Amino acid sequence: MVQNLPSWAKWLSSLSLVMLPMLSYAQCPAAASCTPGSASSALASAYSMGIYNVTLGGINNSTANYTDGYKDYSCTLGASLIVNTAAAISIRNGTAANENVRVWIDYNNDGLFGTTELAFSSDNKVLHTGTITPPATAVLNTRLRMRVASDYANIAVPTACSTPQYSQDEDYAVTVTPNFSAPVAAFSVDATTTCSGRVQFTDQSTNGATAWLWEFGDNTTSTQQNSLHTYATAGTYQVRLTATNANGTSTSAATTITYNAAVPVAASCAGLAATANCCNYGITRVQLGTIDNASADGSGGYQDFTCPQRTTLTLGVANTLRISTGGTNLHDTRAWLDLNNDGVFATSEKVLEVLNSASPSATFTVPATATLGQPLRLRLVADGVGTNPQPCVAPTLGQVEDYTVTVVANTNAPAAAFTSNYVAGACTTPANTYTFTDQSTNLPTAWLWSFSPSAGVSFVNGTSATSQNPQVAFATAGTYSVTLRATNANGSNTFTASNYLLVQVPCLTYCPANGGYATGLASSFWITNVSVSAAPGGAAFSNTSGNATGGYALFAASTIGVQAGATQTITVTTNQAFSHRVTIWADYNRDGVFANTTGAAGELLYNGTSTAITSSTQVTIPASVAPTRLRVLVALNSNTPNPCATNQGEAEVEDYFLSVPTPLATREAQALPALTVSPNPTPDGRLQLQVSEASASGTYSLAVENLLGARLLSGQVRLGVAAPAALDLAPLPAGLYLLRLTNAQGQTALRRVVRQ
Repeated sequence: MVQNLPSWAKWLSSLSLVMLPMLSYAQCPAAASCTPGSASSALASAYSMGIYNVTLGGINNSTANYTDGYKDYSCTLGASLIVNTAAAISIRNGTAANENVRVWIDYNNDGLFGTTELAFSSDNKVLHTGTITPPATAVLNTRLRMRVASDYANIAVPTACSTPQYSQDEDYAVTVTPNFSAPVAAFSVDATTTCSGRVQFTDQSTNGATAWLWEFGDNTTSTQQNSLHTYATAGTYQVRLTATNANGTSTSAATTITYNAAVPVAASCAGLAATANCCNYGITRVQLGTIDNASADGSGGYQDFTCPQRTTLTLGVANTLRISTGGTNLHDTRAWLDLNNDGVFATSEKVLEVLNSASPSATFTVPATATLGQPLRLRLVADGVGTNPQPCVAPTLGQVEDYTVTVVANTNAPAAAFTSNYVAGACTTPANTYTFTDQSTNLPTAWLWSFSPSAGVSFVNGTSATSQNPQVAFATAGTYSVTLRATNANGSNTFTASNYLLVQVPCLTYCPANGGYATGLASSFWITNVSVSAAPGGAAFSNTSGNATGGYALFAASTIGVQAGATQTITVTTNQAFSHRVTIWADYNRDGVFANTTGAAGELLYNGTSTAITSSTQVTIPASVAPTRLRVLVALNSNTPNPCATNQGEAEVEDYFLSVPTPLATREAQALPALTVSPNPTPDGRLQLQVSEASASGTYSLAVENLLGARLLSGQVRLGVAAPAALDLAPLPAGLYLLRLTNAQGQTALRRVVRQ
C-alpha cells in the first residue's frame, strides 16, 4: 500500500534539492601548507598596489587593494576547467605601478604548490592576460586550491608562500573535469622556410591528445608529441599532424615547408648591431618584389633574413624598394647588392641611397653585370642622419638587415623611352642644342634616333644617331617629333614623341612677367581661354586654362597659326567680369623684346579695358611675320602696358608661340586630281581616301604633317576606284594638317586636312 508522505517530509525533500548545490559549493579545497602575510613595506601606501580583479571561468571578483592583505575565497568562489583545454585568465592590478603575477593550482591536491603546478606567469604589467591549461595528471572533480600572488615589478617575483612587500595574495578554487571531446589537431613550426633542412614542430592540439602521428611529406613519420625533423633533400613538403585521445582522432590542415639550401655567399664582414640604439631607430619593414617582411627595429640588432626572405629580380627592370624605419625619425639609408657574388660589398655595388628621410622608397635597376641564377646578398643599412652608414661598420643608432635576391636574365624586347634637357621657351648654350637621354628598359644594346622634320638637325660632340645618349643641334625653327628605336637580342621597340620640341631660331630669352603677389598669394583673376580665328586655309586655335601657378604659364604644346597679310581675331576670356585691362604683344622683329610699338608692324597688338569676361580684337598680320612669341596680360588695373612687370597682384600672364605655315606648292596641290578626301573638315578625325580613275589606283606612301613640317603619321595606303581607304586622325588634336601621298614613281600630291 502506498502512503502519502507527511507535509514536513515533502518540505525537507525540496529543501535538500535547493541546498545541494550550496553544500557542494561550500566544500573547501585542501588547506594550504603555507599562508602569505600582508604587505610588509612601510611604503606600500604610496603605490596602492594589489589584486583589483581576477577573472577565470565563473570567477569575476573585484576587490580592494593591498590593504585587504591575504584573502581566501577558495570556499566561496570557484571555476570549472576542463583537462587539457585552455581557459582565459585575466588579473588586473592598480594603475600606479607595474606588478609581477604568478598563479599556482594544487593539481595533486596535497596542499603544496610545486614547481610543476605553476599555471600562469606575467611580468611588469597592470593587466595580465593569458590562458591556463590543466594537465591530464590533475585530480578530477575535486575543488583544488588556486593561489594568485602579485608584487611590485622591480623586486623579486613572488613565490607561493612569500609575504608580499607592496601587494597581496588571493586564493580561489578550481574544479578540473574530464575532457570528453576528441582532439583538435594543430601545430606550430619555428620556420616555414629552412636552409638547413631542420624544422622544429610543436604540438598545439587542444582537448588533451594522448597520441600523435606526424607525416612530414618526405615519406617519414614520428610519434613524438614535439618533433625536430631534418629533411635530406631540398624541396617543398606538406606536413600534417594526427592527434588522438580516448574520444577520437583529428588531422590538421597541411602546412607547407620549403627546404631551400641555396643561400648567398657569406659576407666578408658580419652584420653588426648598433653601438647606441635608441628611440625606435632601425628598420621595421622591407618590401621588394615578393619580399614583405616586418621586423623589430634596431633594438633587435642585426637581422639575417637571407633564408626566409627571398625575391627574384629581372635584369634591366626598375624595382621599387620600400624601407619602413622606426618612429618618425629621419634616417640615412643605403643598400648594397653583392652583384658578383664574392661576399664583398664594393662601392660600385651600392644600388640605393636615400638620405635624411623617414621610411624611404626608391627604385633601382639591376645592372647587366649581375651574376645570374645565384642567390645574392642584399644588405640594407638605416642609421641616423649624418652617420654615413656603411655595410661593414656598426651603425650608431639604427640597424643592418640582409636579404636574398636572385637575378634572372631579361628575355623581353626593350620598351623604348627617353628624356632630355629641353625646356620649352628656355635657351641652351650652345643655342638649340639638347642632350637626349635613353630611359629604355629591358637592357637595349642598340639605339637609333630620328627627328622629323630632319632638315637642320645634326648630331654633335662626337655623337650620332646610334648613340645611346646623343647631343643634337637644331638649326631650323619649327616643331620637331622625336623617335627612338631601342633594340636587344630579344627584339626592338619604337617610341615617338610627337611635337616634342618647339625650336626658336634665333633662340630668345624673354623677360619674366607674372600676376599674383610677392608673398606667394595667388591672384583671384585669371585667363580662362585664348582663341585665334583661322587664317585662310588654316585652322582656328583655342586654349582653355586655369589659374596658373605663380601667375604665369607658357603653352608650347601647340602653336597659333598665322598667315602674312591675313586679318585674324584674337579673343581673351577671363574668369570674372570685373573691369580689367587686356594687353597683347607679339615679338614681330624677333629681338626678344615685347615693344609698346603700334602701327603696321607694331608689337603692341591690343591694349583695352572691358567689364565683360570676353574681349576681342582683329589683328592684321604683317607681311614679314616669322615664327615668334605672343604674350597676353590681363590685370585689374589701368596701368601703362608693361610686358615685363612681375608680381602684378590681381593679374595673369600667358605666352604662346606663333607659327607661319609654309604655303603648298602649286604643282603638288594640283597633283592627283582624281583623289577625293572626305569629309574635310572632319569632325571626328576619320577620313576616307578614294580615286575616281583606274589609272590613279595603286599603293601610295602616306604621311601626315603639321604646318611646321613635323611628320606625325606615316604608312602605306592602297587607293582604288571600287572602295575607299580609311585614315584615322582621331589621335591628333584639332588643327590644320598636310596629307602627303607619294606613288611608286615618286610623284607627290598634297592636300590640306582640317581636324575639327
